[in-house]
Amino acid sequence: MAYPDRLARRREPGSTKAITVGGRGIRLALTSGVSEPELFVCVDVDAGGADSFVRLASGVEREWLPPERISTRIEVIFDEKAERLAARKITRFDDLVLDEVNAHIADESEAASVLASAAAERFEKVLPTPDSAAGEFRTRVRCLRAWIPELELPAFEAADLREALQWLCRNRRSLSDVRNGPWLDFLKGQLTYQQLQIVESEAPERIEVPSGSHIQIEYAEGRPPVLAARIQEMFGLTETPRVARGRVKVLLHLLAPNYRPQQVTDDLASFWKNGYPLVRKELRARYPKHSWPDDPLTAVAVRGAKRRQE
Repeated sequence: MAYPDRLARRREPGSTKAITVGGRGIRLALTSGVSEPELFVCVDVDAGGADSFVRLASGVEREWLPPERISTRIEVIFDEKAERLAARKITRFDDLVLDEVNAHIADESEAASVLASAAAERFEKVLPTPDSAAGEFRTRVRCLRAWIPELELPAFEAADLREALQWLCRNRRSLSDVRNGPWLDFLKGQLTYQQLQIVESEAPERIEVPSGSHIQIEYAEGRPPVLAARIQEMFGLTETPRVARGRVKVLLHLLAPNYRPQQVTDDLASFWKNGYPLVRKELRARYPKHSWPDDPLTAVAVRGAKRRQE
């Protein structure tokens, strides 16, 4: 105890390298007789070099250490390789680790804090994917914010989303758990009831087409929304659908029966007049069981195949 700050623990059995209280690296002289003890006290130390050189040391038995300077606690850490939390039961003399073993995570508050810190440093890995429910909702809100700025919808920038990490990390153990967490609940919770209603009405997830199908719209920032539907499901619709209080036209991908695009347009009236006759001529022989009326504006929209009546 004359040199408590010089207590050292060998880095591995038989090694001349060790670490002391305070985290200083040291290296034993090759001529040292202290070749086996895991713990030793450094008596004569040369502070030069990356690792201090120890000329004289003395082995120490574990039971010699005063118990009042030994502490044991369970610590939650983030495993970089596994990208998940782990818990270790660590015993120390002052700040020198004497031993550590795997343990069970008991402190949920500490676990959430550690995981939130790790997630903040690897934010791209915990953001919901663009094709997830949360990712799609975020895109819809951001698009509507650009189209109707007076609504003052939240921007949902990365800095805004980081604020949710502490909450999202509760009772979770990995970056994957966070990415798959309740992001959608968080995002919706940032909007008022009125704003939520506006998002659903002015940037709807789906649009009902004349056939009765409710078809999903694909949103992307900086581009018009896209609706892909088979031509037969659009019969009778005279105008291009719009969103954002009528300010934005939906870009239509009009599909053949094999679901391949035959026309991409934001002018449906022009397609019925100019494009449809050409498409009808080309496809009616290939798909005779599908409806190809002369007048698509008065024809009944259908979802599946229908024997040609005309």
